[in-house]
Amino acid sequence: MYNYLKDKRVLYVEDDDVVLANISKLLKNYFKKVHTAADGQKGYEVFVNEEIDLLLVDIELPRLNGINLIKEIRKINQSVPVVIISAYTKTDYLLESVELKLDKYIVKPFTSKKFHTLLKKLDDNFRGDGAYELTKGVLVNKDECYITFEGQTHVLTPKELEFLEILSLKGVVNYNEIDGIWQDDPPTQDAIRSFIKTLRKKLPQNFLKNRQNLGYFVERAS
Repeated sequence: MYNYLKDKRVLYVEDDDVVLANISKLLKNYFKKVHTAADGQKGYEVFVNEEIDLLLVDIELPRLNGINLIKEIRKINQSVPVVIISAYTKTDYLLESVELKLDKYIVKPFTSKKFHTLLKKLDDNFRGDGAYELTKGVLVNKDECYITFEGQTHVLTPKELEFLEILSLKGVVNYNEIDGIWQDDPPTQDAIRSFIKTLRKKLPQNFLKNRQNLGYFVERAS
């Protein structure tokens, strides 16, 4: 299980001593080497001085917060996979974190189910095919820009791909994030409706749901 993680080295940065000890103990069962740090500055120093294949980081860290730590790391390494594990859900941070090329944003508490879902996603990513499972049976290939399920394959536009990456990252895409996909040219309501209507045609029936004051989400199988 998780064969592509066995030779990888992970850095976990978390300021809660109990959480750091518990999660790092679990990680040691699946990774070749687990480095830890209790603050962002120490995490940066470990990253610079060690060979790191994966970064797991909290946002609320002393000395250098998680977002700024990732920014510093992205200056020297654009490709290392980064996963945020945090109770912090402020929209501005979530939007900023998406721009930092994250592989996943996990909201605490970090349950056993979330842990193994993360391991599966990382194992898929390290396999090197640029694909991830949006939910069971629905596969997105971000390198080739297509989605496949039930024998169907649909080409995705860059905006559709970005939408689905946020959905995979957070489990929900709120309205501010949809505006962010259009960057400097916010879409009209008609443009958003047209975008969602077209995207739904490329997804399983009744797959993408909408709730007022929440946004668009997928009801994942338990």
